[in-house]
Amino acid sequence: MSQVKSIERLSSILNFVHQYPYCSLQEMMGNLSNKDFFPTERTMQRDLKTIREMCFIDIKYSRLHNGYFIDKESERDFNEWMQLFELFNRANVINEVLIKTPGTIDYIDFDQSVSIHQEQLFPSVLNAIIERRKINFTYQRFWEDEPIQIELEPQLLKEYLNRWYVVGTNEAGEFRSYGLERVTEFQILASTFKPKVKNPKKLFYDVIGLYSENELEQVVLSYQPFQGKYIKSQPLHPSQKILIDNDSELRIEITVCPNFELEEQILKQGERVRVLEPQWLRENIKKRINDALLNYDK
Repeated sequence: MSQVKSIERLSSILNFVHQYPYCSLQEMMGNLSNKDFFPTERTMQRDLKTIREMCFIDIKYSRLHNGYFIDKESERDFNEWMQLFELFNRANVINEVLIKTPGTIDYIDFDQSVSIHQEQLFPSVLNAIIERRKINFTYQRFWEDEPIQIELEPQLLKEYLNRWYVVGTNEAGEFRSYGLERVTEFQILASTFKPKVKNPKKLFYDVIGLYSENELEQVVLSYQPFQGKYIKSQPLHPSQKILIDNDSELRIEITVCPNFELEEQILKQGERVRVLEPQWLRENIKKRINDALLNYDK
């Protein structure tokens, strides 16, 4: 079976179990048969093993409910893999259409914010992460005039707002992120390293963006009803909970370590959102709005 079909099959299994928790093996097989895969029990067990070993998503069997379900600890991995599968399937669809009708590219407008430089560095950085090889590069910080030299033990490629960052431990022992579009004179070194952080992705679970020095808190935001529709369709954070949803407001709670990126997300909503808790964040946003007003009084 082709790689494309294999990915379609795995994503179909994950989607079905997520949508119908405690489903039986026969129900999973029936769902695949409806999509012309026609699996056997043996191939199903092999697929479940592949999902567990490749995607780190544990589809467990519950004797109490007599069916299969996705372990709660695998929920974040599930969401990320479904995004990856969606990107792969979308790229495959576009590829097939363009081969049949080359002019179709005129009907698709891609986001132009990702630089070519990022795309060129991406495979090299990824290989260094996989091979546990140190990297060296020149880096230009936005707030400094002169570039600096960085030697890094890379552990993660992270995307945020259409920018790619390499994340790892620098020579000072700090776990930091560096934007690929500001990297030049990139080198993969011969020296290897042992990762100091077991699962770097978990360090970002409680933040919006890349970094925070604050403790975990419950942030409560009140949105105007119309804006609330957008927030429900595209949550601000995976921890988002709806507290109130009526004709007057959408009130949500997120559990995060507040940071600059969270403030930016709030500020760009303008008059359509209010911070209710915590009080210090409410005061921060209020001050920044007042400072913005002063720019127009000059």
